[in-house]
Amino acid sequence: MPLNPVPSHDTAENDRIINYRSRFELPHRRYLVLGGGQGTGRQISHALAQLGAEVVVVDVNRDRADAVCVEIGSPATPEQADATDNSDMAALSERAGELDGVVDVIGMARYGPLLDISDDDWRWEESIVLRHAVLTLRHFGPRLRDRGEGSITFVSSVSGIGSSPVHAAYGVYKAALGSLVRSAAIELGPYGVRVNAVAPGFVVTPRISAILDAEAIENTRIQIPLQRLTLPADVASALAFLVSDLARTITGQVMIVDGGITNKYPYDMSSF
Repeated sequence: MPLNPVPSHDTAENDRIINYRSRFELPHRRYLVLGGGQGTGRQISHALAQLGAEVVVVDVNRDRADAVCVEIGSPATPEQADATDNSDMAALSERAGELDGVVDVIGMARYGPLLDISDDDWRWEESIVLRHAVLTLRHFGPRLRDRGEGSITFVSSVSGIGSSPVHAAYGVYKAALGSLVRSAAIELGPYGVRVNAVAPGFVVTPRISAILDAEAIENTRIQIPLQRLTLPADVASALAFLVSDLARTITGQVMIVDGGITNKYPYDMSSF
């Protein structure tokens, strides 16, 4: 398998003004979105399509995948697969055909004290947070490696960067996802394949909106330095950047998208 060719250095390249818009647009490219049927997955599916790419929308629920493809129109293709199942992912890889990249947005947290987490909950979190990422690399990494270019982009979480009280298992496996991203970036980099992740903070997804009332969401908003809630579209915007050629030398990174909350000093110093 040939390694990614290293271009010879041309000093004239330093002075040439490139077409930056062309680096962001994605014509004649094809991406697969795992978990594309709702929330951030739905948003990144639309984002990639608007940038000119053909999108394969994958969801464990075929109706959701179908609905997003109807919204997008052509070219968008629905697929049903359980991303945590090795056989499903192997079959999906065969059906998907040639791809320029994969975006994997799957993940969910169960809440409760660390000391009360059951074995079943540990296993469930490992599957829904980490296993699908391992399977994505296993089944789609070789295709991109052999092609000699492409990107694999995941959704991590700030819970995997700092502490994650009351959802510790989720944080543990998101931290492992960050390590996986960095290792994969090193191994696949020589073949022209970039591997990155976006780490959102509190995101107002449809699921969060269903379980938290307006007061709880507002109490969260006022703690954020930007005083702005992160929406699925904001996470999708960061993903679209990492997928594009604007990020062509960015790999092995976990980009934080949280309105600045992880940088905030834990005490209110405004009266000092």
